[in-house]
Amino acid sequence: MASTIETRKFANQNAARLLGRLVFQMNLAAKSHAADPVHDLRVSIRRFNQALAVFKTCFPGKETRKIRRRLKKLMVLAGTVRNCDIALKLLAKSRSVEAANLRRKLQTQRKDSGRILTGALKRRMDRKASLKWRTALESANANGNAAAGRAPIEETARRILPRMGQDFLERGNGASQPKASAEKMHAFRIAAKKFRYTLELFAPLYGSGLDEWIESIKRLQTLLGDINDCVTVAQLLADHKSSGPITGWLKKRQRKKAEEFAACWQHEFGSRDGVKPRMQILSHPQGASETPKKPAARSRSASKPQSRGAVA
Repeated sequence: MASTIETRKFANQNAARLLGRLVFQMNLAAKSHAADPVHDLRVSIRRFNQALAVFKTCFPGKETRKIRRRLKKLMVLAGTVRNCDIALKLLAKSRSVEAANLRRKLQTQRKDSGRILTGALKRRMDRKASLKWRTALESANANGNAAAGRAPIEETARRILPRMGQDFLERGNGASQPKASAEKMHAFRIAAKKFRYTLELFAPLYGSGLDEWIESIKRLQTLLGDINDCVTVAQLLADHKSSGPITGWLKKRQRKKAEEFAACWQHEFGSRDGVKPRMQILSHPQGASETPKKPAARSRSASKPQSRGAVA
């Protein structure tokens, strides 16, 4: 087993790494509010926020809460742009006249929302917000004295991951039922993202032990994302008078994707005998090295495009 480290040191290393990735994505999105940079910005915010949530005892104080509030505002602005991108992409699959008219209106809305996001990002950079955030987190981590922060990181993993895994399974069982509401599926989608990002945080402790978990969640995320896209676009188009035929098409697509999600869930987690060894893995981290490895995957904005099926 590799030499262990305290949770607060592991937390500080990973928060710094994820903040660096977030700053990189903020810079890219400020230069271009195209679809991929905006999507990658949102993913970076989610990953960084999840690290702060998981290791909240390692980053106490009002400054950390202030960082999360400001990131939430950026997330809302980026979400408005992203919703337009989703709608435009889905409407492109329809050949109806109504879809073409709606796309023109949404393109104008998307352009305006992109300008607002770009302005907010540039203001953050002009104020050197990222440097202030880094300093605030380092100070909070150094001053934190909670027992949880001094515990070995393996102990923290054993405390957090099995509980999150059980919650994931319970939510997924409910969301995969035939009459599950869109709201229940959306709540599970958010929980699945948080669980996956937490698994990826702790992955260096498990070697390849979490790969099966992560790949399964990615497959589910793709389908849950398709379902949520239909709901989001229908809501976005609700105020447009000519959206009736498109809304009907979206509902049919949503039902089809919901059926595919239920089948995927059954395949991945429907067997109790198959789930049991996965859950046991969560309770057996192998150990952490002093320096966390950087992820091999690069942002889509900084590398060649990925396929539609890729999930961040």
